[in-house]
Amino acid sequence: MIEADAGEIIATFGQFVIGDSLAVGFVVFSIVTVVQFIVITKGSERVAEVAARFSLDGMPGKQMSIDADLKAGIIDADAARERRSVLERESQLYGSFDGAMKFIKGDAIAGIIIIFVNFIGGISVGDDPPWYGFVLRSVYLYHADHW
Repeated sequence: MIEADAGEIIATFGQFVIGDSLAVGFVVFSIVTVVQFIVITKGSERVAEVAARFSLDGMPGKQMSIDADLKAGIIDADAARERRSVLERESQLYGSFDGAMKFIKGDAIAGIIIIFVNFIGGISVGDDPPWYGFVLRSVYLYHADHW
């Protein structure tokens, strides 16, 4: 790290992905960032929120159904306990999905921050020419780190 040497594999893969074009590197970077954050993270977070909401909204009706079946003698007390247990596990599962998606969103935000830190780090350890080589190197490092 002190020597600013990412290794041959990372540099080779980064160069393979974007070639020698800085513009291609920025376009690929933008596409990957948009897809990761907006499409995957936001979309799956919303799906988890909706699933948790539907599960919680339907829970009183399911509990009343279990109580009605118990009162009507369709099921016994053990079966009612089992159904309530299944219902509780289902609600915990959807709540966990919602929490996991919020964690993944935070991870994606942290990843974007790390990408920019890598970019700034690549700029600071660049080589000749002063304005092109270091920017190209940082883009190589980004692509090698996130593919």
